[in-house]
Amino acid sequence: MTSEVRDASGVCCAYQHLVETVRTLRGPGGCPWDAEQTHQSLRPNLLEEAYETLDAIEKGDAEGLEEELGDLLIQVVFHADIARRAGDFDADSVCKKVAEKLIRRHPHVFGDARKLDTGEDVMDRWERIKREEAGGVRSIVASIPKSLPALAQSAVLQRRAMRAGLDIGSESVSDGFVGRVDGESDSDVELRAGEFLAAAVRSVQAHGVDAETALLKVSSELRERVLRAEEMAGGTAIAELPAEERERLWDQSR
Repeated sequence: MTSEVRDASGVCCAYQHLVETVRTLRGPGGCPWDAEQTHQSLRPNLLEEAYETLDAIEKGDAEGLEEELGDLLIQVVFHADIARRAGDFDADSVCKKVAEKLIRRHPHVFGDARKLDTGEDVMDRWERIKREEAGGVRSIVASIPKSLPALAQSAVLQRRAMRAGLDIGSESVSDGFVGRVDGESDSDVELRAGEFLAAAVRSVQAHGVDAETALLKVSSELRERVLRAEEMAGGTAIAELPAEERERLWDQSR
């Protein structure tokens, strides 16, 4: 980034000021608590700040979101400083690496690749570039953390499997969720969806089944089935197989 951009926006100066502030806090003569933190000890803080940020978004609280994003950024800078002192990486390399990734995976913006019209097209190209970066062989479920909450994990797993063209089952459920009604707002449809999910939780719990455990088990089975199908594909990306071949492998992966 040029000095002109830095002077015009103030972003680099502000970010560097934060980095230097954290270095002072964690350095000699700084704060004992800050200095003793590790990647492991900060895990709860990172999770808490992420949820507080989501809460501010949900409330539509711009001022609160500004503050929570700052708290979330503190976590990034803290981890970067811990890594810097260990000789692993630093705040500058974190920014440089993610900027390079964004540029590399948006050739339709920063390169001469064909322009894309839809977000779905962008996601397809993003996944293809990720596979190329991994040498052409990359599981579509490789980067999904197993520590994700059950519902979030299930949603990501199913979304990626469906994007790859895998038939993971019908969307319909007997007496289940009805799609958006004409004129219904996002808030109203989300409320109905939440009531449906809450009812499903009550139903399984009434039979002595823990909903979180049950959903994690289903997600684990889907993850393992995807991995089996990818292994059977012999290094060819599932999404790039002919539909008939993809369906055959998916059936055999049960």
